[in-house]
Amino acid sequence: MARLTDRAADWFGFNRASAAILVVIGCLGLSEEIWSSFLSLHLRDQVALAGSAFSAATFIGIIGFAKNLAEGFGYIAGGTIAHHLGPRIALTVSALPMTGGFLLMLFGSGPWPLVAGALLMTNWEPLSVPATFDVIGSHVRKERRTIAFALQSIQKRLPKIVGPAIAGVAFGLAGYWLNLTIAISLVGLAVGLQLALTSHLRPKAAPEDVPLKTILQTMPPELKQLLTAEIFIRWGDWFARDFAVLYVVSLLTREWGWTDPAAAATAGWLLALMGVTALATYVPMAKWVDRSASPRPFIGTTFFLFSIFPIALVMLPKVCRYFGLPITAGLVVAFVINGLRELGEPARKALISTGFPAPIRARAVGLYWGLRSFAFCPAPLVAGVLWSMVGPDVTFLLGGAIGLAGTGWYTLTSARGG
Repeated sequence: MARLTDRAADWFGFNRASAAILVVIGCLGLSEEIWSSFLSLHLRDQVALAGSAFSAATFIGIIGFAKNLAEGFGYIAGGTIAHHLGPRIALTVSALPMTGGFLLMLFGSGPWPLVAGALLMTNWEPLSVPATFDVIGSHVRKERRTIAFALQSIQKRLPKIVGPAIAGVAFGLAGYWLNLTIAISLVGLAVGLQLALTSHLRPKAAPEDVPLKTILQTMPPELKQLLTAEIFIRWGDWFARDFAVLYVVSLLTREWGWTDPAAAATAGWLLALMGVTALATYVPMAKWVDRSASPRPFIGTTFFLFSIFPIALVMLPKVCRYFGLPITAGLVVAFVINGLRELGEPARKALISTGFPAPIRARAVGLYWGLRSFAFCPAPLVAGVLWSMVGPDVTFLLGGAIGLAGTGWYTLTSARGG
């Protein structure tokens, strides 16, 4: 039995160090999903109470812009912390901003404390990503890294399945304070378990202090190409990402006269369906990638699915309405498409992890993610303004067009060998 367990652990690239990563991703990810899933609705109510001159969509755009900007610095800081102090300290530090954000949201009132709290609470991931790549790149052998990242993606996706469902029920039963109470308890659990599991990890004795400029100049051409494509894809994605729940709730209340709690619960189940769809793809796709000559086709497919989600979200309910079908059927298909977009995510992460040398991996990954966040940080702000000026449909369709342009560029350059 023990031998079978050991073989299974090896097949999944699973060990004590990677288990700590799964704990952090699972607990903090679930915490984030519980408070963030219905932030747009809570923000809308706070805007109405405060009589703000800004619309809820504008505030969502402001949050997205500030979040991406802060994440850019967070990724670079997380890479520096992991490089100099080791992944154990970096993973612990990643929970600190979320704790501060909870305090702001619990004791503040009005939309601006929500903006500041959301900004802090979402920064756990950028602080932890460089440590995650460093741990998997250093403690999992190369031929098991794709499946290890798939396991990490599963753990990241599980909160997206469970979290919105919990959040929808909690929001409907007792309001947003219950969402925050459940979420903050998970932060303490994550820190305690992670510290116990990483007690054997120590920082490098004398880490090499390579300037970020040098890391950028020596970045492999394949990763520079990937980074450029990702910037386009993320620009399009952010035109819909934080607005999707608000769009669905508004659509259902307008079309069928549903109450906010009923529409919010439906949105939560749609998000859960998206997560289940993604979950079903990770392991088989990771093994397929491991046996393939190149991960590029899988990454290109992911980019395409990223791009068509906002288009599907607008067009499929209209198609259903035209044929006399319930619009929820179109929403279901749109969110399944959004779940399938994870097909190439483990492949993309394994490519990045393998592309950077071990001595500078944490800082290089932090720089890669940081530059990406800086480049697309204006996208949600632009989307919020567009939503207020021309409506959600045009905003989502434009986001899809931007994503498709990036997908086309990546596909063409990949066909030429990059």
